[in-house]
Amino acid sequence: MSALTAIPPQKKAKMLKFPQPKLLTFKDYERLTPPDSGNYELHNGKIIFIASPLASHQTFAFQLTLRIGNHIMAKKLGTLLFAPMDVILTPNDTVQPDLLFITNERQHIIDRQVKGAPDFIVEILSESNKPKEMSYKKYIYETTGVREYWVVNIEKQIITQYQNIEGEFFPHKIAQRDDTLTSFVIDGFQIAVNDVLP
Repeated sequence: MSALTAIPPQKKAKMLKFPQPKLLTFKDYERLTPPDSGNYELHNGKIIFIASPLASHQTFAFQLTLRIGNHIMAKKLGTLLFAPMDVILTPNDTVQPDLLFITNERQHIIDRQVKGAPDFIVEILSESNKPKEMSYKKYIYETTGVREYWVVNIEKQIITQYQNIEGEFFPHKIAQRDDTLTSFVIDGFQIAVNDVLP
């Protein structure tokens, strides 16, 4: 009876290792972008250039800031901030929303920057905003805990209001010109869309 010859174990194929791109942090973002510039954000470790807004964008932002700001001050509800303002959501994500509101209970997240998710965010779409960019922003806002999110489309004359339910945004209302929007985060705040759309 012939002895069985042991079969040598196959050599493991060498795995090629490709260098992975470095995910930038807020410190990298500060170092690599111009000081006090509102034209850059950090999305998933990559610096994104944001074009300057058009006049229609700024007109809407001004009208909404006035109305929300007056309501917040009258009722002493918290702090309203507006772009450019760095909001650090994760080690690799820093954004500059058009408007953001932080309740009295969460004032501790305001430092030189906002370090954490605001309670309420408004983004006003510009021609330069790409669907991929806005989809990522929606994802990062909902997963980091933004409670209410408004997306303003001036061209289509609509404001989409999202509510965060267990870490996911659900459309609460799509408001058009003759509609009224009521915030569920800013206590008692209601606005007629006609009053703010240019």
